[in-house]
Amino acid sequence: MDGNNNLTGMDFMESTQDIKFNGNGTIVSRCGYTGEDGFEVSVTNGDIEAFMEGLWKVKDPTTGEQLAYPVGLGARDSLRLEAGLCLYGHELTEDISPIEAMLAWTISKRRKESLGFLGDHLVKEHMDKGVTTKRCGFIGDKVPIREGAELFSKDGQKVGTVTSGTKGPSVGKAVGMAYVDVPHNKFKTELTAKVRGKEYPITVKKMPFYPSNYYKKP
Repeated sequence: MDGNNNLTGMDFMESTQDIKFNGNGTIVSRCGYTGEDGFEVSVTNGDIEAFMEGLWKVKDPTTGEQLAYPVGLGARDSLRLEAGLCLYGHELTEDISPIEAMLAWTISKRRKESLGFLGDHLVKEHMDKGVTTKRCGFIGDKVPIREGAELFSKDGQKVGTVTSGTKGPSVGKAVGMAYVDVPHNKFKTELTAKVRGKEYPITVKKMPFYPSNYYKKP
């Protein structure tokens, strides 16, 4: 960044455009789709390489240790799963309503009453009559239960499909999300996941799987 910029006073979900990089406008927000405290930075296309190279050069003034390291989207994906955060194309699509996705809390009371938004009639129908399938979290042993795996009840009935799944680095167990038929989506329900012809026991569990660590001002 250009000059000395102190971001410690920013609250969760606050953003600023008062910071520049190479003289160009930059957007910095204290958020991040991981469940952890962090920042998202938007720079111009031409500055991306220089910005990232600059990050790797930042050292701890006391120890001289490098402070930032590059990681791939796989790391972000495992953390957002532990935080119980949806990802478009997986837990969210144009064919899934907020009620099925367990996201009714994102619709304000005023909106629920007045409607007037895309898909409002389907949302109202789902709120009034309920739905037959819902998003839920699950936890297993150590074998990751990947996207597309089918879930079965104790009597062998197919009741759901996994939308995201991996090995949770913080919890040390397989975690994931799925759309499961009601009432098999209830917490503590025991199901079976089929992966490459093998069966693995899983348990429906409340999310997040690991406590979030978003920064909140005192």
